[in-house]
Amino acid sequence: MRVKSWLIVLAASLLIAGLGHNQAHAAPYEGYTYNYWGDAVKSPIAFLPSRVITGDEAGTGTWQSPLDLYAAKNGLLYVLDSGNARIVVLNEKWERVRVIQDFKHDGKQDRFLNPEGLFVTEAGQIYVADTENKRIVELNQDGSFVRAIGAPESDVLSDTFEYFPRKVIVDKAGRIYVVGRGVYEGLIEFDSDGRFTGFMGTNRVQFDPVDLFWKTVSTKEQREKMIRFIPLEFNNADVDDGGFIYTTTADKNTLSAVKRLNPSGIDVLRVNGEFAPVGDLSINRSSFIDIKVSSHGVYRALDSTRGRVFTYNEDGNLLYVIGQLGNQVGTFKNPVAVESYGDAIYVLDRDLGRITEFKATTFGSLVNEANRLYSSGKHSEAAKLWEEVLRLDANYEMAYVGIGKSMLREGKYKEAMTYLKLGNDREYYSKALAKYRREYMREYFGMYMTITIGLLIGVIAWRRIARARNERRIGDVAN
Repeated sequence: MRVKSWLIVLAASLLIAGLGHNQAHAAPYEGYTYNYWGDAVKSPIAFLPSRVITGDEAGTGTWQSPLDLYAAKNGLLYVLDSGNARIVVLNEKWERVRVIQDFKHDGKQDRFLNPEGLFVTEAGQIYVADTENKRIVELNQDGSFVRAIGAPESDVLSDTFEYFPRKVIVDKAGRIYVVGRGVYEGLIEFDSDGRFTGFMGTNRVQFDPVDLFWKTVSTKEQREKMIRFIPLEFNNADVDDGGFIYTTTADKNTLSAVKRLNPSGIDVLRVNGEFAPVGDLSINRSSFIDIKVSSHGVYRALDSTRGRVFTYNEDGNLLYVIGQLGNQVGTFKNPVAVESYGDAIYVLDRDLGRITEFKATTFGSLVNEANRLYSSGKHSEAAKLWEEVLRLDANYEMAYVGIGKSMLREGKYKEAMTYLKLGNDREYYSKALAKYRREYMREYFGMYMTITIGLLIGVIAWRRIARARNERRIGDVAN
C-alpha cells in the first residue's frame, strides 16, 4: 500500500514537472504591461504560439523575403512572397488554395516586381503595391487582372516626385490609400476610379529645439549642411469598419507613432492614459512597422526593435504585449507584418520565411472578452470578468478601472473611488468623488442642518442666560 502511494506521488511529481517544462517551452518571452508611472510590470502571458508554417510546409516552396500578410474575413490567409514575386493563398488549415504568380495584362503575361504591400477587400478583390513597377495592381479573387493604377498626376506634385508604392489599403467606399516610399505629404489618396485626389493626414514636422537654435544663428552655408526639418513619412496603414484609417510611423522620437485619421485627415486617436501608444517606454524605444485593427476598437502594432506586438484598446490603454526577437518558436528574427483572425494573431517573419500563429491563454481570453463588453457599454458584465483578471494579475490597472467605472454607473461612488484609485484613473476618480460628495450631502444635509440649527439656538439661549445673569449681578452690586 505504501509502495502504491509512493508511486502515485512520484507520478504526480513527474506530471507537474512535465507541465512546467512544456509551459516554459511554449512561452519563450515574458508578459508585461506598463503602470501609471511608466514602469514595466510583469503580467501573465496573454497569447502563446500555437503553430508555425513555412512555404515548404504549405506545399508552395520556400518563401523568399515575404513582406506582407493579410487575413481575410472568410478565413483565407494571403502571403505576399515578395522575393518570388507572387501571392500565396492558404485556407484555415494552412493548405494551399492557389498561387498567383503572373496574370494577363493587355494580352501579355505580366508579373510583379519587388511588391511590398497587400490588401484584400470583403468582396475578395486583391490589391498589390507593386513597388518597383510603380503601380497598384487590382486582381480578382482568382488572380485575374482587373486594372493597374499608376503614378498620381496633378499640378500640385513637384517635378522631383517619385512614386514607389509600399503599402495599400481600401475603404468600403472603394477609396484607395497608398503609403509611398519617401512621401512626406501623407497618404496618397485615389478615388474608386483610380484618380488621384490628394494627400491625407500629413505628419507634423519633428525638430530638435537645439537644432532650431543653431539654424537661427548659423550662416547660409552652415544651414545648407544641416538636416532639414521635414515631416515623418508613414510606413504602414490599416482601415477599420467605420472608415477610420490607422497609420504607423517608424521614428522612435515621435509621440504620435500611431494615428487614427478621420475622413478629413485629422488625428482622432484616443489617448486616455498618461502615455500615448508608442510601445516600450524604455530608452530604446519601439519602432512600429505594421498595424492591424481588430474589432471593438482594438488595434495591434508590431515593433521591429524587439519583435513585439503591442495590443491597445480604443482608449489607447495597453492590454498586453507578446513576442520578442529570438530563435525559439514564438520569437522572430525579422518580423514585418501582423494580422489577426478570430482569436488568433499571426506574425510574418521575413528572414525566417514563416508565419507564427498565437492563440489566447485564459488570461488573454478574459482580457479580450472583458474589453469587448466594456467597449459595448456592458460595464456590469465586464466588471465580473475584470474581477477574474485581477485574480490572475493583481497589478492589472485596466481591471481596476473597469470595475471602478462599472460601480460609478451603478451609483456605488465610494466603492468606485477605491477601485479607480487603485487603477490610477484620476479623471474618473474625480468624477466619483464629486458624485459621492453630492450624494453624501443630500443624505445627511437634514441631519447636519438640524444639528447646526440646534447649536445656534443653544448658543443664542446661552448668551441670553449669560446676559441675564450679568444684569442681575450688576443690580445686586448696585444695591
